[in-house]
Amino acid sequence: MSTSTTVPGSETQGRPPDQRWLGWLLPIGFCVVAVGLFAGSGGPTIPVPPARAIEPSALHVAPRRTALSDPAHIMIEGVPQRCNGCHQIFDSFGTTVAARNYHQEIRLSHGMNDRCVNCHSEKDREQLELRDGTRVPYAQTPLLCAQCHGTVFRDWERGTHGKTLGSWVTQSEAQRRLSCNECHDPHSPRYPSYEPMPGPNTLRMGTPLAPSHGHSASPLQQWFHHSQSPTGGQEPHHD
Repeated sequence: MSTSTTVPGSETQGRPPDQRWLGWLLPIGFCVVAVGLFAGSGGPTIPVPPARAIEPSALHVAPRRTALSDPAHIMIEGVPQRCNGCHQIFDSFGTTVAARNYHQEIRLSHGMNDRCVNCHSEKDREQLELRDGTRVPYAQTPLLCAQCHGTVFRDWERGTHGKTLGSWVTQSEAQRRLSCNECHDPHSPRYPSYEPMPGPNTLRMGTPLAPSHGHSASPLQQWFHHSQSPTGGQEPHHD
């Protein structure tokens, strides 16, 4: 009969030490790195330009002018009067600018087109007349304009010239393409000078910069170049 003797502490010999505490090092390390990045990430201040006031009328999307409709008429002393109401009674003795004794408010400034009957039918003033003698209603004004402005008419048909309302889908019933005389005065088609609306301000990062000295013109990097500038983003003063 044998008797075994156990030495105190001998049961722990040969076992690996308890390493569960090593598992806490990873989250603790992440926390230390996060705190360090947060404390040292005092990035530059993104410049915010002051807001510009915009005239509410500039945001109006309706036609710029009211074009003549069919049957053609004008308002005389607050009463609508059709064109032939006068022109079938009074003959127009002259069809040039110098000969006009009525419609004095019309300013005819349309290049070499200085005769009323170049566009208006001489026999029916409620119709327009093409070069081949075909009469068209005012609703088909673009056909008349296309005779001299062919390239612009082509662009208008394709949607690259003029204004589109309602929908961008060509086949949509909601789409409406404004005709020539809903934007341009047919007697003086040149647009008057006006101040353009401010351009887009990407992420409110200030005025777009032109590429220079190897810097990108990307608006997403403007704040970086702004902070790296020796003047701290301020324009240097030149005497």
